[in-house]
Amino acid sequence: MTRYFDASALVKRYVRETGSVTVRRLLASGIAASSRLSDVEVSSGIIRRAREGALPPSRRDRILAALQRDVPALAVVEMIPEITADARALLLRHPLRAGDAIQLASCLYLQRQLAQPVPFVAFDRRLMKAAHAEGLTVIATASNRRPRVPPKALRTRRKSSRQDENPTRETR
Repeated sequence: MTRYFDASALVKRYVRETGSVTVRRLLASGIAASSRLSDVEVSSGIIRRAREGALPPSRRDRILAALQRDVPALAVVEMIPEITADARALLLRHPLRAGDAIQLASCLYLQRQLAQPVPFVAFDRRLMKAAHAEGLTVIATASNRRPRVPPKALRTRRKSSRQDENPTRETR
């Protein structure tokens, strides 16, 4: 089975964070595909983490070297005019960033070319929502199944729920 990996998923192959185990498992089975853009996006994420002090330069360099060794194993979707045109159309339909529109357009293009479903693996909620709206199967992982509710919003919701349950109770 061919699965399409957005850069937000691929970076988890190199940096331990929520979803890393799932991504490594998915990459180990079947065919992994991604946009040519992912090489730059993943590199950018690794370099940013190092710049912010989360990775020492030696670890950054090892990760970047591993990425360069791994890219040839991916089924790379090149940025052709059809994909950039599709990405522009996606920008009109969904609140996406340019890179995310390229990623989504690349997966849709690959699915059309293969004439079979290509599951979409990503960790960006906005991108996942757009992929689902475009008819793609989005791989659900533990970290992206349920939207995170900020604690303050949760407290506010609980408070208003209690008030709704007991309308005679006065509020201060």
